[in-house]
Amino acid sequence: MSSSPPSKLALAAMFLAVSIYGGQFVSVRWGLQSGLSAYDMAALRFIFAGAVMLPFFVRAGIASCAGLGWGRGIALVLTGGVPLTVLSNVGLIFAPAAHASAIQPGMVAVTATVLAYLGMRVRLPFWSAVGFAIVLSGLAAIAVAGSTGREGGMTILGDALFVVCGLGWGTFTWLCGRWQVPSVTGAAVVSVLSAVAFLPFYFLFLDPGLAQVPWPIIAFHGINQGILNVAIGLLMWTYGARTLGIALAARFPPMIPVLGTLIGIPALGEVPSPLAALGVAGIVAGLLVATVAGTGRR
Repeated sequence: MSSSPPSKLALAAMFLAVSIYGGQFVSVRWGLQSGLSAYDMAALRFIFAGAVMLPFFVRAGIASCAGLGWGRGIALVLTGGVPLTVLSNVGLIFAPAAHASAIQPGMVAVTATVLAYLGMRVRLPFWSAVGFAIVLSGLAAIAVAGSTGREGGMTILGDALFVVCGLGWGTFTWLCGRWQVPSVTGAAVVSVLSAVAFLPFYFLFLDPGLAQVPWPIIAFHGINQGILNVAIGLLMWTYGARTLGIALAARFPPMIPVLGTLIGIPALGEVPSPLAALGVAGIVAGLLVATVAGTGRR
């Protein structure tokens, strides 16, 4: 059928997008273990992303902040740009990648959905509430596992930072929906403004360590963080969601914690404790309940 090839291509695009997003926390954690600082990783992300997205930003209009207005542009940077990127990177110093890949998507989903329903002044659907309650139970299990110190005495600090980042990026997601921000425009604004705001401060005051790291590592993390995650992942996700529709696309986000956990085992040797693994499973199950039941049609 004529619709079969586009559907298959869209499915492949969604799988590629969740693979990119699932692996990003693992790659950051590996970069931190390779001698890069949390600030170095953020700088690499926005050097590459800013360069790639600058033409889109300029074409859309500098004076109007790519058509959004500077107030909205700054709000998107604060909730989805360099401050939370740095916090997430710092969190990965203390906590495993599996925790980040589970906690942050879980909190993004809960925050964005709750804000959306609050904005509409309607009650959260029953199954969405059930799903989010399961997500929060999974977060609690991970927090308890982190507080025991089995995965490091400061794991709970990293987990707390992931919660803050999830709240911020959830707010960013809600703002993008409320203001009808096109995906490319949002990525361009966040990337360019984050680069302009952060990179001069980084090079002047934060003791850049990029010169002490082999260039293949620099190239890998710059391309992975700045191009794969910001540009390619965004385009694949947007295309897949638009082609497949929200009901089918909503089944993919729960794959991110699974992939992040599985990739982290061989790549970093980070095997979750039984309680932490139970927490990850709880978050995945909660997201499935909330998204699949919440997007169902009767």
